[in-house]
Amino acid sequence: MSTAFRSASMDGKLSLRWLPAMLLAVVCFSVGSSWLFDWKQADVTMLAMARERGAALFRLVELTRNWNAHHGGIYVPVTNIALPNPDLDHPRRDLLTRDGMALTMVSPASMTREILELAEQSIGIRIRITSLNPVRPADAPDAWESSALRRFEAGVPELVELIPAEAPVHRYMAPLKVGKACLACHEKQGYQLGQVRGGISVTMPAAHLLDIRDAELLHSSVAHALALVAMLGLLHFLVAANRRHVTALKALAAEQEHVIVERTHALTNANRELQQRLADRELIAAVFDNTVEAIIVTDDCGIIVQVNPSFSRITGFAAGDVLGKAASLLKSGRHSREFFLGMWRTLRRDGRWQGEVWNRHKNGQVYVVWLSIVQVAGAGRAVRYVATLADITQRKEVEEELRHQAYHDPLTDLPNRALFADRLRVALLQAQRHERSLALCFIDLDNFKPVNDSFGHAAGDDLLVEAARRMRLSVRAADTLARLGGDEFGALLTEVGSRAEVEEVATRIVADLARPFELKTGTAHISCSIGIALFPEHGRDVEALQHSADAALYEVKEASRNAYRIYFNHGPG
Repeated sequence: MSTAFRSASMDGKLSLRWLPAMLLAVVCFSVGSSWLFDWKQADVTMLAMARERGAALFRLVELTRNWNAHHGGIYVPVTNIALPNPDLDHPRRDLLTRDGMALTMVSPASMTREILELAEQSIGIRIRITSLNPVRPADAPDAWESSALRRFEAGVPELVELIPAEAPVHRYMAPLKVGKACLACHEKQGYQLGQVRGGISVTMPAAHLLDIRDAELLHSSVAHALALVAMLGLLHFLVAANRRHVTALKALAAEQEHVIVERTHALTNANRELQQRLADRELIAAVFDNTVEAIIVTDDCGIIVQVNPSFSRITGFAAGDVLGKAASLLKSGRHSREFFLGMWRTLRRDGRWQGEVWNRHKNGQVYVVWLSIVQVAGAGRAVRYVATLADITQRKEVEEELRHQAYHDPLTDLPNRALFADRLRVALLQAQRHERSLALCFIDLDNFKPVNDSFGHAAGDDLLVEAARRMRLSVRAADTLARLGGDEFGALLTEVGSRAEVEEVATRIVADLARPFELKTGTAHISCSIGIALFPEHGRDVEALQHSADAALYEVKEASRNAYRIYFNHGPG
């Protein structure tokens, strides 16, 4: 028997020797996987933003070119900077007006090229139209564009790529297909209707998006590092606890392994949920009518002079409903007059303002937007204010739901231990400041484990939910009821007028939990034990109150259970 015991002890020691390494691997793998996911997701988000911006610029150029082609080209006076195009083969390329002015036709490609050169000078984005069969040698594609054009002919709809270099750029390209209006200039090149005749290449500086990505990755790395430190601290605590209880090594090893796995899993899931961030990216739209954000242009008095289609989609107001009216018609009533006065002061001082604003939809529904306003004023031109609105209502709802989940028990929806501790701290400060009384109650469910073992964990969960519901009805509206873990609950009774008032609440809880619980698998009977500490009689700080409530709970559980007990200091001896 001694040999068997030594063998069992050796097995336990060997398993404990490997347990820290195994748990460390689980923690590192979990945190590392989450961090790697965030890293990859940041790259995907950055590329998607570059794709959206490139596609918007592509559509603008394509619309401009199609407009010119639809009108068969435009004519401009012949000047030193507008000479006849020798590459344009058109029967009416050059005209002479009746008053003797010489006009020359500007083809869609030429007009677009000049616009794109101006765009590159003003915003630093290089846009060019190229083809595998260019009319002008200057329009010949580079290696990246040639590869993209061949892929377009194979059916690829668009391409976007980050080109790393000393000055990294995002390159976007999509195909241009031959339309009826295009054949007037390109028919002699052998193009056919619907054929890919070339593409629009957009080269955008990537530094800003890379900075955004790197900032988010730094935030994610710091958060994951803190989570790793917290998990390693918990791991150290659990291993030390195992060593202190070596006399019951075999039984404790199995139990603590279950606890460690369960808690590590819960912490990993909570960490992943808290690390999720919903990207709120505002892109300065180059295409007014195609941006997903609502755009409002007002004069210096706040009168709306122009809106885009997304404005109607977000606010419900058609352009005809708001043009010539004050932008204040969108107000929800949730902001004070001082809020808007401060906004206008900042606008006139800095020329820009941004923040969260609550607006009211045409149907009366209130929603929240991220509002960015910039002041635009040119030489000799009236001041204009351009505002972009991004609807972030759904994001705010998700953030609120995540915040709720972080501080509430997922089974009973009661406040969890962290929220209960915070409310106890705040209530104690208020009670000290205003010289009021409060009561701290620790509640244990008696005989819950036999019910859980007999009826099953699902029935046990149902019993906990029903017990929480009964206790919630037993306490007052101003009180806080929380699930501290397992079958342990806590109640914080504020603004207590007398000890009898506390005893009345405790009596209701004991009576309500003593009633039978009708579960799906049968009828269950439990009771509860309640330990109560009063402020300021039994402690003037959190630790003292908790110690007194714990002591009272211990006494009632040792005595009879199915009762409550208010702490009594027996004194020495």
